[in-house]
Amino acid sequence: MQYLKTKQYGPVKAFELGYHWPGLPTFTVHIYYIDGLLIDTGQYNCRQTVLSLFKQMPLQQIALTHWHEDHIGNVSTLYNHFHPVVFAHPLTAEKVRQGFDVMLYEKYFFGKIRPQDIPMQTLPEVIQTSKYSFVPIYTPGHSDDHHVYLEPNKGWLFSGDLFVSQRIKVFRKGENIWQQIDSLKRVLEEDFDKVFCAHNPQVEFGRRSLERKLDYFESFTEQVCFWYNQGYKTAEIIQKMALKDKKMINLMTGYDVSVHWMVGSVIKHLPVQL
Repeated sequence: MQYLKTKQYGPVKAFELGYHWPGLPTFTVHIYYIDGLLIDTGQYNCRQTVLSLFKQMPLQQIALTHWHEDHIGNVSTLYNHFHPVVFAHPLTAEKVRQGFDVMLYEKYFFGKIRPQDIPMQTLPEVIQTSKYSFVPIYTPGHSDDHHVYLEPNKGWLFSGDLFVSQRIKVFRKGENIWQQIDSLKRVLEEDFDKVFCAHNPQVEFGRRSLERKLDYFESFTEQVCFWYNQGYKTAEIIQKMALKDKKMINLMTGYDVSVHWMVGSVIKHLPVQL
């Protein structure tokens, strides 16, 4: 079953999408629409819901934050029906065009990803709509191509997966915590107050939420480095820091999402910080 909840934040429309068997979905994705521009396209499993939305609204442009399956799943469906201009980082565009394998849990939540051969434009310095200006900011760490979009005149930050939570408990394999810290610092140089996150919107205290996540990451990396310098390995550091190794998440995701990847990211990328 496809789940949709619509939210209105001033002129910004948020569509919360989920896919599930009977009952509420366990994992949802937000896409945002403002003045003819759509930021991300949601998961392929919700393609019929997404398509029906834009039969009722003009869709002129799409901006993708990064290549993950819950963000690019419907870009070709929307392009083939409405022919908007699609903006993406070159790596995002490459992933969209070539397609990529997804794990079993990703296929259940988000759907299979197929090659999507559509024209895409490299991100410009500013994406302009009739009323607003959106500045792409490169924010790697969650993925190598990750971008957020800032509307500086309104104080809006469309943050993709840069935020998600103030206290992230697990990482997806391949994430880089040091890059995420740098990306948070970079974004916090800007003036904004509303954070339109792909999974957890922070429209009242958005800036403070990102500041708290940065504080948490800096404390987390400091603790991991302390134990690592004492000679402890990843599994031992998890025990020393009393972190919860969520076995159900490990099992469900085939070990693609785990606290091990979060601690391991601190250690793996540590030399570039020295």
